[in-house]
Amino acid sequence: MIDACRERPAINESTFLSAEDEADLDATIQTIAESHGHISNLMQTLALAPRGLATFAALNGYTRYESRLTELQRQLAILVAVRDVHYAWTHHAPLARAVGVTDAQILLLRDGRVPKDMTAAERALCDYAFEITAGRRVPQRVAEEVHVHFSPRQIIDIALLTASSMAIAALALGLEVPIEPTETLQFELEWQQRKMGGMIR
Repeated sequence: MIDACRERPAINESTFLSAEDEADLDATIQTIAESHGHISNLMQTLALAPRGLATFAALNGYTRYESRLTELQRQLAILVAVRDVHYAWTHHAPLARAVGVTDAQILLLRDGRVPKDMTAAERALCDYAFEITAGRRVPQRVAEEVHVHFSPRQIIDIALLTASSMAIAALALGLEVPIEPTETLQFELEWQQRKMGGMIR
């Protein structure tokens, strides 16, 4: 399945958009390029619905760059949300390593477990994100613990980021989005390093 997807272009010569859609798309693509450094295969695929892409990209931009979470906290929530999806995991595992998440911690998160060697706040965030991804009511103990370490605004940010990352994972699977080549993924990592102003090592 993955090999077959790699050979299928996200947008090809049989794709046609109206003049209105083209105008909407041009503006959105420019915004995404400025914030992300490139247009991922997922975003290219969503470009077939330009206004949908614009709305989704706006949410993605907020959760990735404007929330009141550290970059490490963001990457932890994302890893929890996308742990079963190769496309999203391939993008974010390197970014998580770059902000200090260890290989051992990454493996535990992918296995659905919270690493014990994280800070109490990081463990609370991961527990909370795991409960959201499970699609059930958050247990009282998990809710109480996340409130100890995060403000109400930050908790909303965690929930939004986890949910939007789950959407990315679902879209990548449902639309059979092919993973980008290695050089594109490397460019993405370097772009994020520059964007975060040295926060990413």
